[in-house]
Amino acid sequence: MVGKKRGISEKRGSRGQRWRTRVLVCLALLSTLCAVLLAVRVISHQVGLAGLRREIAGLPELSDNPELEWTTLKLHNERMRGINSDYAGLLRLEDTAVSYPLVRGSDNVKYLTTSFEGAETPFGALFMDYRCVGKNLPHIIVYGHHYGDSSGNRYLFGSLDAFFDEQYTAEHRVITYIDNDCLYEYVIFSVRVSDVNDPAYNLNFSEPGSYEAFLESIGAPPDATQIFTLSTCVGSGGDDRRIIIQGTLSSVLQMDEEQARIATPYEN
Repeated sequence: MVGKKRGISEKRGSRGQRWRTRVLVCLALLSTLCAVLLAVRVISHQVGLAGLRREIAGLPELSDNPELEWTTLKLHNERMRGINSDYAGLLRLEDTAVSYPLVRGSDNVKYLTTSFEGAETPFGALFMDYRCVGKNLPHIIVYGHHYGDSSGNRYLFGSLDAFFDEQYTAEHRVITYIDNDCLYEYVIFSVRVSDVNDPAYNLNFSEPGSYEAFLESIGAPPDATQIFTLSTCVGSGGDDRRIIIQGTLSSVLQMDEEQARIATPYEN
């Protein structure tokens, strides 16, 4: 009887040892998998940052000569469109880190995780709402992630936090958007944190008086002819809060092949 008990005990001990070994192997595999995933994430971020730096470095320097400037921009637009057919223009906030090419896809999802160059990256790209197609739109919305690195560099819309300082906003009031034909300037009138239900995301003005009601709801000047909205997230995933910066169109620099002419105020 004692021998049988010892045998049973030894078998149980052997099974327990096998289970402990399996658990340790599983934990080791899990640890290795986590390390690999972390390495992939780090590499993905580095690739994304490299892509963003290339986008910034590739932007043209604007000159004081309108005709020369327009020639430079024309060539730049052609080059950007060769890289990505969804190219929609350039976005700049002068003397800030915001200076990027814009894209407009067939939805508002693709460029959350796709760079301007077409690579998969958590940084995505700055993109215009897919419904914002055509000229003389009453409202344009541009989305972008909110990113920064350990060195204090800000990417995409990561530097929009600075606009909560009234003095900073007073010194950086102009949003510049450049498409194929015109350079548009917008004067910032609103900087706020809101959520996805904010009227800033309204693009439907088919009903009589709806655009006037929209202007009132966002605190815009009642005579505004076009609103330009920048939108970025606050915090991590699952947070519905948004940083929203809005400007009203103040001037348009429209250029043709031979000369530049100022068209202001803007007319529909």
